[in-house]
Amino acid sequence: MAPQSEEFIAQVEGIDLTIAAETRRILVEWLGIDPATEQEQIDREALRLQQMTEDAAEQFEQATPTTPDATYQDAVRAKETAWRAAREMVLEGELYPQVTPEIRAAQEEFETVLDQRIEERWGVARTAQDPDRWRTLNVKPNPVAVRVVERVWLGKPGWFRTLAKSLIAQRIEDNQPVPMTSRDPLADELAALIEDEMRRNPPQDPDLPF
Repeated sequence: MAPQSEEFIAQVEGIDLTIAAETRRILVEWLGIDPATEQEQIDREALRLQQMTEDAAEQFEQATPTTPDATYQDAVRAKETAWRAAREMVLEGELYPQVTPEIRAAQEEFETVLDQRIEERWGVARTAQDPDRWRTLNVKPNPVAVRVVERVWLGKPGWFRTLAKSLIAQRIEDNQPVPMTSRDPLADELAALIEDEMRRNPPQDPDLPF
């Protein structure tokens, strides 16, 4: 692949953030474009949409000129309104239709099968009562567990709380006691288990929940 010109790189860096993000989301998540090898294709599509938005915004501005007594703030607001309207029109007309009904149906079918397999995996682990399944998050999420963790360990880092939700959900499934407050001795006992798991398998960033 030929190296990209400085002009092309500058144009890409100037793309509207929403256009850039939505183009990447649709092309990567829905159309299967690999950003590791096809980043230029993503950039060129975003540039195409950027240019169309610029043209449409200019037309909107010409169609609704500001009045002679308009202030600078009025002019800025009018330009921003024209840009948002143009961007929405271009994304709705050019980008989103690339996700065809057939692609949506295939994605929905895949997600259904995936959900079934995850449910089956949870069921097998629950039936076997694997005592360590919480360590790999192989436990069906439980809203009660979420509330317990928020009450007992709200100040803990994100990954700690993620593991805690899994551990509490497992204990609920296995009819084991769970702490109700941070002062419950069981809270310290379970926190030690979670911290041990984090030492054994440290996350890249403990503040993030995944």
